[in-house]
Amino acid sequence: MVVCFCGELTLVKTSWIPLNPARRFYACPTKDSICGFIRWVDPPMCARIKIIIPGLLRNINTLEERCNGLVRSINMLQKQCNGLLSRNNMLEARCDALKDEGFKLKMYLCASWFMFVTVIFSIWSM
Repeated sequence: MVVCFCGELTLVKTSWIPLNPARRFYACPTKDSICGFIRWVDPPMCARIKIIIPGLLRNINTLEERCNGLVRSINMLQKQCNGLLSRNNMLEARCDALKDEGFKLKMYLCASWFMFVTVIFSIWSM
């Protein structure tokens, strides 16, 4: 247990500044405290790690941004796909209605020809 200059128990935080990336330290728990207590938990890192970790963090952030962009694209494509599916369903229903109408017209045509032939035959046979 580490106590800061204010007499409070400290919190363990992680530094993400380029000079000390991913290095843990004790800090005063009071926000905007004037005591300014800081004590390192971890030993200093070598120069190579100070270069590698920020680069890895940038890569992670870039990949997360790309992933979020892809998720947004997928959501947009799903909305478009849903719209196209509903349009397809509407067109299929219209096509079925036109098929029914076409069938009715064929039946009317056949009935009218039958009536025509019957009338002609009956006139001719008189």
